[in-house]
Amino acid sequence: MIFLAATEPNVDLTVYDAKFILQPLTYPEINTDHILAMENEMGRRILQRSDGKLKKIHFDAQRLPGFPKPLTPGMRVPPGSRILVIRGGGIGDVLMCVPAFREIRRRLHPETHLSLASFACHKPLFSAIPYLDSVIAQPLTLNELMTADYIVEFSGCSGSMSSTHMIDFYLEQIGLNPLDIPDKSIELSVESLQDERVANWFRQNRSRYRRLVYLNGLASDPLRDLPPEVLALFPREFQDSLFIIPNGYLNRYPEKCAGLTSPSNVLALDTEDSLTAYVTALHQSDCIVTTDSSAYHIAAALGKPCMALFGPIASRLRTVYYQTVYALEADYLGKTCRSPCGKSMFSEFYAGSVNGAKRCPEAKERNSVFSPCLSAFSSKALFETFNTRLRGG
Repeated sequence: MIFLAATEPNVDLTVYDAKFILQPLTYPEINTDHILAMENEMGRRILQRSDGKLKKIHFDAQRLPGFPKPLTPGMRVPPGSRILVIRGGGIGDVLMCVPAFREIRRRLHPETHLSLASFACHKPLFSAIPYLDSVIAQPLTLNELMTADYIVEFSGCSGSMSSTHMIDFYLEQIGLNPLDIPDKSIELSVESLQDERVANWFRQNRSRYRRLVYLNGLASDPLRDLPPEVLALFPREFQDSLFIIPNGYLNRYPEKCAGLTSPSNVLALDTEDSLTAYVTALHQSDCIVTTDSSAYHIAAALGKPCMALFGPIASRLRTVYYQTVYALEADYLGKTCRSPCGKSMFSEFYAGSVNGAKRCPEAKERNSVFSPCLSAFSSKALFETFNTRLRGG
């Protein structure tokens, strides 16, 4: 955990929709509402972008009277205690914590309060995790942190992602052997998480087609975006289905997508208004085809059939526990790489290889907007997976 404070008056800070106006610390009376607490990696990134307006605070937090204790395996937790799990990251990073939340809850008195500190922009979704009593924003103030009796932190995540499934990693971090935990499913209770505009759109279009398919070529990492020619294969082959393409994809590649929505069984839908609109679209769809990690994690939590297409990143440590998600790996041998190469925008950024076009080395070699491995799927493999796993025969 890292602690940050302002170096000048009225520092206006917004982090993933959480807003703060911070003042410099004054001594000897310190206002704990002006000290921010967060995970180490998040703190380092904020500090790098602060232009000197923030500084790291060094102190032994455990010596503060009333500072929450680390929750350790086998610890006796009195009824009524407040436990705070601190985990930021993407949607999938947190949804893969659900089995750990479930096991913590199983071992606690029913009156224990279990809370999550994560990115404020994801609060509507994470509030639908059934084992949590509340979700608060991260960063959080030291004053907020001090209201907890116990804390759970996950350390070493980045180094573990290449060798351990994150669900297993989280279970290990709370002192459990993943082999002893048979239920590694993830869950969401999304009944209250519905965007009425999107739900009405689906109701109006459902009667004309056998199934409604959310066809998402847009990933959080541009290196994983699907080329339009891959997306276009599905509506041509399966004309009894309506394929829904998010507007965000069309807006990112307007020239490349010319004609993509021309077929009568393809419609664009705006799901960028809110996370609730996006989740509603996934919930209302009969099945999902995606390259985006958030979509296949949410699909798994909703029990939706989903085809997840993998190119630069391997599926082995991401979908193995998801019963309704079917991974299809690109088989690509290029001039500079073989899939999966393991590259992402983050890895390329830290390697100093990212230019303004945000392309992988192989894409630059071939003068392609998209990662070439994601054009390498055969139509036979795509159609067979769709037919046998998603279409119902």
